[in-house]
Amino acid sequence: MTLLDTEAGPAPEKNPAAIPPRLDRLPVLAPHILWISILTANLALQYYDNALFAYVIPAIVENAGLNLGQIGIVSTAFFVGMVIGGLFGGRLADRFGRRSILVWGTTLYSLGAIATGLAPNFETMLIARVITGIGVQAATSALLVYIAEMFPAKTRGRFVSIVTSAFVIVSPIVALLALVTVPNGGPDTWRHLFVVGGVGLLIAPLARFLMPESVRWHITRGQIDRAEHIVGGLEARARRRGPLIAPQAATASPPPLSLRTLLRNKHIIRTVVVLSIGYFGATFGLFLYQNWAMYVLVDGLAFPETDAYRIQLIWNVAYFVTPLVALLVMDRVERKTLILASSVLSAFPLVALGLATSDWLVTAAGGAAGVITGLTITGYFAYIPETIPTEARGLGSGIIISVGNAGGALSGVLGATLYGAWGGAGVMITAAAAFVAFSIVILAFGPRTTNQSLEGVTVEEMHAG
Repeated sequence: MTLLDTEAGPAPEKNPAAIPPRLDRLPVLAPHILWISILTANLALQYYDNALFAYVIPAIVENAGLNLGQIGIVSTAFFVGMVIGGLFGGRLADRFGRRSILVWGTTLYSLGAIATGLAPNFETMLIARVITGIGVQAATSALLVYIAEMFPAKTRGRFVSIVTSAFVIVSPIVALLALVTVPNGGPDTWRHLFVVGGVGLLIAPLARFLMPESVRWHITRGQIDRAEHIVGGLEARARRRGPLIAPQAATASPPPLSLRTLLRNKHIIRTVVVLSIGYFGATFGLFLYQNWAMYVLVDGLAFPETDAYRIQLIWNVAYFVTPLVALLVMDRVERKTLILASSVLSAFPLVALGLATSDWLVTAAGGAAGVITGLTITGYFAYIPETIPTEARGLGSGIIISVGNAGGALSGVLGATLYGAWGGAGVMITAAAAFVAFSIVILAFGPRTTNQSLEGVTVEEMHAG
């Protein structure tokens, strides 16, 4: 029989261990919708900048006086910034709060985007791209941790699915903007598009004043009254709709742990290593597919550019299916099982894309690959912050995502080598193999997290045999 928490019941005891279960049992409320809207807009702006750069490279070469070698260095600089942002941003999020680093990361990448648009020379653009990368990754890491810590346990996966719909929305918008404005505008049109990315300066205040700090972070800092105030306010709002289901018994979690203690725990280190390996493989495979698909169409398969753009537009439209599929399965299938299953499924269209020659098969395979690889990455986005204890969740997530970004950087160099040796088939088959091989590590050694409290996952991990 289900127990209910009623209006007439006693006030919740201010027990730190009892606060997270109260947060997890909440239904989806208006504040959750507001928070996820801000976070989705934030992620959309991050992706806008990264996607835009790829589309306007020809315009930068033509009008900014940069050669291809310098463009390659500038592109790499963005990934370097992301690695820095993941490591330092994650550590700062553990120290100063998730919301704080989300706000400052958003401000930083917005200023970096504006600086990219205004850059008068190679050196300035190089610095601007590093700054942008730092801000993007610091904000992303804080964003994913915030969802894990502040949204009800049974809906965390679905909210990650919603926030990753930003990719679906922005992809065709950036493609159309670049194709319509750059060829028909003046030599500085690409600069104006980057300056538009600075609108994140308006998003940052919204995050600061409309989103509370993470309840779980407050608890780790001993700020119990603040945590109680946030949860109590959400509970009061929920009770206006009816009685609440009683929270699960508080997990007998260990007392707050220092970062040094956590980093000495072999089980936590194993989890970070396992997730880093898996996410590295997924990111490596994803960027092999995404960054080389257009080149394979034009150079390898000899499609006219107009046909290649048409096919990519169809792929972008097909990608709209990804968040819908994710919404259906994310909280019904164990995360690591979903990651393996989607990785294996993605191998089929990736291999087909590498071997196909007919228009219809290329179009179908590329579209299917986009949907299924997108589902895999969504799974990782939900899974990564769930596996790390609260005291080190920012740093641990930052390390894992930074290692993944190294996979993205490697895909550029190794992709060129693979294409030179074996053509498009070599690139796509390698991408398929990376998704499958590295996801096996996750299934074998990753913890179970779906619909579980973060505190329960931590206890199981720290005492795993």
